[in-house]
Amino acid sequence: MLNQNKIDNYLLITFSIVISALLILLTSQSSGLSGGSDSYGHYLIAKNSWNHPSLFLDQWGKPLYNLIASPFAQFGLNGVIAFNILCLLFSGLLVYKISRKLRLDIAFLGFLLTILSPVFLDNTISSLTEPLCALLVILTVYLFVFKKYTSTAILAGFLPYARSEGFIVLGIVALILILFKNQYKVVPYLFVGSVFLNTLGWIIDGDPFWVVTQNPYINFELSGVNICGNGGLFHYLYAGHYTFGFFVCIILLLTVSYFFGKLILNKKTKEHSMILIIMIFLAYFGAHVFIWWKGMMGSCGYVRVMTVIAPVVSLIVVYGMTKLNNLVFSLTPKYGKIITKTLTTLLIINTIYTPYRYYSYRYPLAISEEQEEYHKLLDWYKNQNFEQRTKIYLYPYFSIIADIDPYNQKEHLDFWASSLQFTKKGDILIWDSHFGPNESGTPLADLESNKSWKKINKIIPEHTLLTMNNQPFEIHVFEKIE
Repeated sequence: MLNQNKIDNYLLITFSIVISALLILLTSQSSGLSGGSDSYGHYLIAKNSWNHPSLFLDQWGKPLYNLIASPFAQFGLNGVIAFNILCLLFSGLLVYKISRKLRLDIAFLGFLLTILSPVFLDNTISSLTEPLCALLVILTVYLFVFKKYTSTAILAGFLPYARSEGFIVLGIVALILILFKNQYKVVPYLFVGSVFLNTLGWIIDGDPFWVVTQNPYINFELSGVNICGNGGLFHYLYAGHYTFGFFVCIILLLTVSYFFGKLILNKKTKEHSMILIIMIFLAYFGAHVFIWWKGMMGSCGYVRVMTVIAPVVSLIVVYGMTKLNNLVFSLTPKYGKIITKTLTTLLIINTIYTPYRYYSYRYPLAISEEQEEYHKLLDWYKNQNFEQRTKIYLYPYFSIIADIDPYNQKEHLDFWASSLQFTKKGDILIWDSHFGPNESGTPLADLESNKSWKKINKIIPEHTLLTMNNQPFEIHVFEKIE
């Protein structure tokens, strides 16, 4: 008979192939991506970084993502999706390895929970930074569990440059290393990432405080501009049933409550790895709850940010199921095996069913209604002979369909209010109501009343299409005449 290790190996390989095949099939049938304009923006930065090396340090695109994803981006959007599939599978594998190391029952369940996590699956067909950050966070946990504390500190120090929330994880890792492991000697390694990248930013951009001044979310907060508003305190809690799955959320809540109750009763616990894992979850989840509630740091309340902690959630659930199984066996030895197998089967069924239920209606992914309007603009644009003109706009999807290098300033300028002072006669400005009155900071009326700009085209949907801040979506094109 096969031992458990060989059975697990067969299952790991089988499910990896099945999930990869499913995602490849959905990708081939999809014309759009998850993540909207952000996906296309991250892709364009990674793809063009080889021609414009300064993009490697772009803090909105995220330096680690720009560097690691850039080779895949050279193969187009399918390349970055393949990269995300690898992030998904390796995240699941690390959860499995950690579960085995912590001697948690049904370690394979952790792998399954990760690769079938609704929020992770839903953001794999994208060019978002969340899948890579999820992999790096769980890799940080893996290094800690296997007592590679110097490597843990170094990787944790680079996490903020995969996503800005990495500062939260970095803080938790630092506290656990110092308070529970007395690893004072690794403290300097926590700053390696920031010092290294800040030095590069100082050399290249001439900014000695590059880490702070180039962070877009800090700048959002300092500007006082809030383009997305704010939301309810329970926004992410209510979203839990399609973020991680309803049954998973119940076990997650019970496990965290059990663990802290146990911690209060036994303050000398040696389950330091679980303290790290649960604190990462609580700190990350709590931070997003707070900043969306207060409308801070440019938060738009996107549920997709929870992708980053999906592998961590899987670990907590496997830990909880292990403790539940032990409790059942101690209370009813005779029926323990039947009960635990039933509970595990229910969890697996729920794990498989949840992404099917919530995402079967979304796939294949279509382009958004806004993007459809930009295709209408493209039909007109192709007949205008604008190749030698500078185009000013902020909608990244148009760069892809119009084959425009958005980082060649002779060909394109980002549409900020401050950019208009650098425009010249003959330039073409594309205003849309998604970015124009928000990120671009330019109401349509300002352009229509400016005699230097002449409107030469407009795209108005036949039926009202609402965009950011519930404004009707429209596209207006202007030519600089003075």
